[in-house]
Amino acid sequence: MSSILNMEWSVVRSQTPRIKRPCQRCGFVKPFGSTGKFRLNANGSQLDAWLIYRCDVCGSRWNRAIFERRAVSSLSAELIEALQRNDEGVASTFACNTKGRGGGKGGTDFSLKRRMVAGDSADACKVALTILNSDHVQVRLDKVLAKGLGLSRNRVLLLVEQGSLRFPMNNVKILKRQVPDKICIELYLGPASDRSVFWNNLVCTD
Repeated sequence: MSSILNMEWSVVRSQTPRIKRPCQRCGFVKPFGSTGKFRLNANGSQLDAWLIYRCDVCGSRWNRAIFERRAVSSLSAELIEALQRNDEGVASTFACNTKGRGGGKGGTDFSLKRRMVAGDSADACKVALTILNSDHVQVRLDKVLAKGLGLSRNRVLLLVEQGSLRFPMNNVKILKRQVPDKICIELYLGPASDRSVFWNNLVCTD
């Protein structure tokens, strides 16, 4: 009987998306990354809040407006307190919302947390792989598979064309789409001499 290995990969954000904008010190458009810190300015009953960014090249600072002239009464006490103490989760949430600000898809670095759910044999002929993306990291599926399997994206496509890598509904277009919250994939391993190539990548930790 063929041995089946059940694996789970979780896509984890390694850093928040960069925003490309003109850097006054560099004189060119450069990527800016969030420092995770806020700047606040109270003016009577109104509050301004900025998320502080720094140029990846020269370190020049840029304050990205989160909101301006916002009535304090319209903000929750929890949010104000989180901004005051530079809450990591709140800063990450604002930093990940790059819509309309030069943040490109696939611009976020990521890592994979691998977990063996069932099966412990390197002789497995089939891998039932579940990929989870609870952080909603903006990264294409083929990029995740290439990183996870230690292959090029062209090689991943070839595995699909050969029938060794199968998706729901056998829709190859899903490779170029952002990884959904959850997707189940089947990987059929070749001869024993080739399995070790996949085995180490399937179970290793980034």
